[in-house]
Amino acid sequence: MQDDATTSATTSASDIADRTEGMAAASAFGVDARSIRDAWNTVIRQAGTQPAVVAEAASRFGAELVRVWLGAGPVEPEPRDPRFADAAWQENPLFRRIGQSYQAWTRSLDHWLEHSGLEGIDRERARFVLDAAKDVLAPVNALPGNPEALRLLLETRGGSLMRGARNFLDDVRHNHGYPAVADRHAFEIGRDVAASAGAVIFRNDLFELIQYQPKTPALAPIPFLYVFSQVNRFYLGDLTPDRSLFQRLLDAGIPVFAVSWKNPGEAQRDWNLDTYAEGVIQAIAVMRAVTGQDKVHLMGLCAGGLAAAAAAGVMQARGQDWVDAMSLFVNVLDFRPDDSDFGLFVSERSVAAQKALVRARGVFTERNVFEMFALLRIEENIMGFFRNNYLLGQAPLKHPLLFWSMDYTRVPAEMQCDLLDLSQHNGLASKDRPVLGEGIDLSRVDYPVYIMAGSTDHITPWKACYRSTQLFGGEVTFVLTNQNHTQTISGRLDNRHLKYWVATNLPPDPEAALASADAHAGSWTFHWIDWLSGRSDTLVPAPAVLGSQEYPVLGPAPGQYVREH
Repeated sequence: MQDDATTSATTSASDIADRTEGMAAASAFGVDARSIRDAWNTVIRQAGTQPAVVAEAASRFGAELVRVWLGAGPVEPEPRDPRFADAAWQENPLFRRIGQSYQAWTRSLDHWLEHSGLEGIDRERARFVLDAAKDVLAPVNALPGNPEALRLLLETRGGSLMRGARNFLDDVRHNHGYPAVADRHAFEIGRDVAASAGAVIFRNDLFELIQYQPKTPALAPIPFLYVFSQVNRFYLGDLTPDRSLFQRLLDAGIPVFAVSWKNPGEAQRDWNLDTYAEGVIQAIAVMRAVTGQDKVHLMGLCAGGLAAAAAAGVMQARGQDWVDAMSLFVNVLDFRPDDSDFGLFVSERSVAAQKALVRARGVFTERNVFEMFALLRIEENIMGFFRNNYLLGQAPLKHPLLFWSMDYTRVPAEMQCDLLDLSQHNGLASKDRPVLGEGIDLSRVDYPVYIMAGSTDHITPWKACYRSTQLFGGEVTFVLTNQNHTQTISGRLDNRHLKYWVATNLPPDPEAALASADAHAGSWTFHWIDWLSGRSDTLVPAPAVLGSQEYPVLGPAPGQYVREH
């Protein structure tokens, strides 16, 4: 049995992993730092033009501070806020007052915003930057205002502070100066994660195609292709065995193939959506040759869904009947500017500026990607790890999902420009964006489509994912699970809180669809695997060897590209 400390650390890592998310919607690539600065200027300018409102908010804040420090403060630290979970915030008179003062300050900011006269997008931008200020300036983010850190400092005779300093220096050298979300040495790719048995059977400059070793003597005849985002590594689908989607598919007798994209450099600056869509089509051609099957099950995850859907549209336009069914997971095809907070800071100016910048550099770097997404949820993506690693001097957490989340890749300049254009002009949904010289009309895709979204996903919000149900011409199934962006794919099956909703009546209003959906306990993956398996009623013998004479084994899974930096 684990001791209490180990159990607590494990729970903490799992809880943090549940809240930490990776790749975001395409609109994130258009975030403009100047728009964020403009939002602060708007707040300052509006405050300057309404001194009476500022004075009233300040007066209310001052009055609450007096009551707090006289011991009569009515404001308590939020008990459900994990930042204030330490008993000192309730029991120690000094920390109790500090916590109450912080709460009074945040309430005064909310009061000012409510009466500021700001409206529309200016109000929402102001809300975003004021919430960011609350996250950064919380008292727990400084050693004197963090009772747990002070207690550790005394108990370890300064050891925790020294460990925190070492963690900081290590992050300066290896993590662009940001606190590491995980121990980068805790897992080995190919042994601890991305460890499913298989082989690379095709490699070109763009991707490796991996065929996985079957686990059953007989297989469903239709092979399955996994297409991941161009931003992180593909092995989110193959974390540790208890979190591996690939293993669940293999256990069900489904032949699994996966695309592992090459991490691009400046030489690949011209790779764009057409390039990646062509890669998907080429991967399908190889699978057809290796398996002898005419059709595949195509799956696109997050931004990989853009490449998969574009490829599906191209194949439909060419008359290539190569797909039996398609799955799109936590993916947005029909973009709207108000889908997430990213949209608040995306404008024609920001898109033009980002295009010029990334074309000059050739790639959108790993650091660019991290900083962009850190802006969306500063507390969860930066400050929580700042406290753990530096103030508490704890070692970065050992969790496979957090380990994966640090494994960013670069994005080619032209692919980023395509993502920006899609977020601004919605070219796939509006049928205005040709791919590989073909007009894309997803309404002519008439085979079944399975769309899955997460109810707590802040990156590809479920209602944005739901809009894809209106784009296709065939039978569509929509599934909503009570998980976030990355947990939908990598969550463990023993989570007793898992549930999902299945909707086949799909009106334009997502809330109406959810109201008529059937609720189920457990993981959505079983429903999806049954859906895949139900596409054929026969079995074929598992292959004796991987690859074929035309496409021989080039090396073991997970291949070379997943390890390139």
